[in-house]
Amino acid sequence: MIEAPPRKQSANGLKRIVIIDDHPVVVEGWGRIIRQRIPCEIVGAATALEGWRAWRAARPDLMVVDLTLGDHRIAGIKLIDRLRMLDRDLPILVFTMHRSPILARRALHAGANGVINKDSPSDEILIALTEVLAGGNYVEGRLATQIALMNLPGRRGNAANLTAREEEILGLIAEGLSYREIADRACISYKTVSNVSLVLRDKLGASSLGELVVKGIRYFDGG
Repeated sequence: MIEAPPRKQSANGLKRIVIIDDHPVVVEGWGRIIRQRIPCEIVGAATALEGWRAWRAARPDLMVVDLTLGDHRIAGIKLIDRLRMLDRDLPILVFTMHRSPILARRALHAGANGVINKDSPSDEILIALTEVLAGGNYVEGRLATQIALMNLPGRRGNAANLTAREEEILGLIAEGLSYREIADRACISYKTVSNVSLVLRDKLGASSLGELVVKGIRYFDGG
């Protein structure tokens, strides 16, 4: 098992923050917002692998992680889960365009300390960053309410009961990939993909693959 390297102290006293997003303009914009409140060094990463390497090299004080990286809708969640296994104290803030409370709750269960939408006001972004960096938790108000409502009796639908594997495959189906492409991407057999697809149709009430694609898109976008 890979051991986490010791957290490094910055020679100039600045915080180290890694921002993982596949759009450089987003990294640049968030970097400007963060520097308004926090004296820091910003390290950008475009993929989950680059983010992993940045964590290993910089041992940052905070990771800001997008959930969708490249063509993979939940790559960020997988990275968070891996990071949390090796670094229990690492502050992790998710920023995403998705407004799905299911996806947000999945990120929190994976080990994120906070979730905020990318188009939130800069004041709220700074509050979330400051809170998470200090070791606290922060979930954008609307998402926090939706997550709380999901846990009330009678409010949880079938979509909330998907397993991690089912959610991964649903994300790939929503991207329009074929069963063979999904099998290759997820490193599983074609038969497994087919069987999980049938389970997903039953859980989400889809009568065809095309309908399952639509429901998958709505699932991840909170629609």
